[in-house]
Amino acid sequence: MASPQQYLNNPNVRKLLDVIASAEGVRHGYNTIFGNERFSNLSAHPNVRKSFRQTDGKTNFTTAAGRYQFLKGTWDGLSRQYNLKDFSPQSQDIGAIGLIMQKGALGDVLKGNYQAAIQKLGGTWASLPSSPYAQPKRSQAEINKLLGGSAQQGGYQPQYLSAKDEVRLFGKSQPQTIRQKYLSAEDEAKLFPQQQPPATRYLSAEDEVRLFQQSNQNTQQSSYLTPEQEAKLFPGG
Repeated sequence: MASPQQYLNNPNVRKLLDVIASAEGVRHGYNTIFGNERFSNLSAHPNVRKSFRQTDGKTNFTTAAGRYQFLKGTWDGLSRQYNLKDFSPQSQDIGAIGLIMQKGALGDVLKGNYQAAIQKLGGTWASLPSSPYAQPKRSQAEINKLLGGSAQQGGYQPQYLSAKDEVRLFGKSQPQTIRQKYLSAEDEAKLFPQQQPPATRYLSAEDEVRLFQQSNQNTQQSSYLTPEQEAKLFPGG
């Protein structure tokens, strides 16, 4: 069975840990007690009980502490499960990763699917937008900003140009800067001629005049082309 320790240096895991700490708003990192008070003894969870007012107006109490604001009861369970002997930075990281694993979110994190992970972790960290608790929480826009815009969103994925197509459309003299890669209708026609709709075989009013201007008959003229007329109007068709 995988242990939290083996993911301590994984860049995706570190990124999510940083997002959680930022969302929790801890000013003193691993040495933060709820309310952004600082404590210095990391030999054990400080177990300081604090009162606060919820967003629904009710008063509640918490023992949240550390970079990831562990409750005392939660920390006691983690320390037993993962044999954590202190409240050091490494122990706190291991405990946070353990919670991520328990909620089934580690696989999402390793794949870089942070949004799916955050949806699963709202019941653990009250500051996340998916949290059900009557406490202040971050908006989805704030979380996206913390993630640096790298969070994967479901749905439409834009079709970017390949390097070969860029050369065909823009030449080789373009500056090495990031360009918007969406195609105009004209560029689409150059790249994807086979996708253009076939020319219609019905006559426009102008074509009718060109073909039938010598006719003085009062009968209605057919607007369909003969093979000979098609060849004259659409030589490439």
